[in-house]
Amino acid sequence: MVCGKGNNGGDGMVIARHLHNRGAYVEVFLLSEVDALSADARTQHEILRRMDVEVRVIRDTEGVEDLRTYLEEVHLCVDAIIGTGLSSPLSGIVREVVEVINLSMAPVYAVDIPTGIDATTGRIMGEAIRAESTGTFGLLKLGHVLLPGSIHCGETEIHDIGIPQRAVFDAQIKTEALDEQVVKSMLSVRPPAFHKGDAGRVHIVGGSPGMTGAPCLAGSAALRMGAGLITVVTPESLRPIVEAKQMEVMTHGIPDEGKGYFTPAMIPALMEVISKADVIVVGPGLGMTDTMPAFVKELISRIKVPFLLDADALNALSGEADTLQRATSPCILTPHPGEMARLTKETIESIEAARIDSARHLAEEERVTVILKGARTVVATPKGDIFINTTGNPYMASGGMGDALTGMIAALASQGLSPNDAACAGVFLHGLSADLLVRDHPMTPVTATDVIGNIPGALQQLLGEPPPEE
Repeated sequence: MVCGKGNNGGDGMVIARHLHNRGAYVEVFLLSEVDALSADARTQHEILRRMDVEVRVIRDTEGVEDLRTYLEEVHLCVDAIIGTGLSSPLSGIVREVVEVINLSMAPVYAVDIPTGIDATTGRIMGEAIRAESTGTFGLLKLGHVLLPGSIHCGETEIHDIGIPQRAVFDAQIKTEALDEQVVKSMLSVRPPAFHKGDAGRVHIVGGSPGMTGAPCLAGSAALRMGAGLITVVTPESLRPIVEAKQMEVMTHGIPDEGKGYFTPAMIPALMEVISKADVIVVGPGLGMTDTMPAFVKELISRIKVPFLLDADALNALSGEADTLQRATSPCILTPHPGEMARLTKETIESIEAARIDSARHLAEEERVTVILKGARTVVATPKGDIFINTTGNPYMASGGMGDALTGMIAALASQGLSPNDAACAGVFLHGLSADLLVRDHPMTPVTATDVIGNIPGALQQLLGEPPPEE
């Protein structure tokens, strides 16, 4: 046990006591003089002293070297140096000890959170323990979920310490990790008489020369995710190309005078088509022209059903996020950090440095649901609630992934999920599909088509066998 002077160190000494009582050989290394321990930690130290459990104080480099030697023979190292109270980068003896632990071959169990991880941001404060597993209490902290902190935690287990559920509810916590239990509660089993009309109609407005694949991917994803009827609405000159790529997905061409792009003049004809939809997607492969901003802004004000804005529909609003206030129906945005930066007139660096705050501010200010994509995708609701996705992996870094995600979310919304639930379930299942692929084929890049094809596998993993009919 490597213990600090605070209550985290006290927890480590409690672990030492219980392991000693169960017959394990334990030794405690203390990074503090006894007089400097917190009251609780001092109490636990006194208990160990009376039990004749050896406690060594690391005061200098010689003490650090003693720890290095000892770590060569142990079966487990418990990190109980600093928990959630870390407020400044590690330095001095503490940092040396962390480096020695990381260089050892001993597996590490972290108490509450690995030493060196900022519990509120997941950032590394100079140096941080790399643990195989972490045990925390009551609820997860942001540092357990956000990168790079989540990597340093290894497998994280939450221990019940008797916090009443009512107290958790009354605390009105506005940030939640998306896991299987949360997402499963958002989905339901279809009744026997369910038909394609019940599954909803999704219309996808997109496509331009060289980018007809984007709306097709979104359509395929919507189909696999269970939407009943999907129509890709594209400029008429591109319709034959789109139609050739699709089987179960319908197409509709809007007269475009052979230009291959949507223009404001096409909106009356477009509205007549998409008025039949339950959910509308605008953006995949839309392309950017001089008139595209006017086209997108006009659509936002005229759509009467829930809709998603993705890709070039977001780029068309660069620097004009307040345009979203024209919407009279629920709106979901799916920006990656670059699109988010353009939309909000911020830098990518500032967006990435404060992903939760950036997503929440835009969602509350413009009254939309925001999905800020990336490692640990953030979903922010108009009321300021935050959901952090826990699925997904770096092997998803390829073109078309955003189109697949958009189609999945649209399909979930078309089947009756609220915009917020559709966003949460969509990002979770999107990442889960890719995680299952990488599990079966380690270190192998996956494509959007792979992810779409494995949606049934992700659903099976999440839902398991359906319950028997009553």
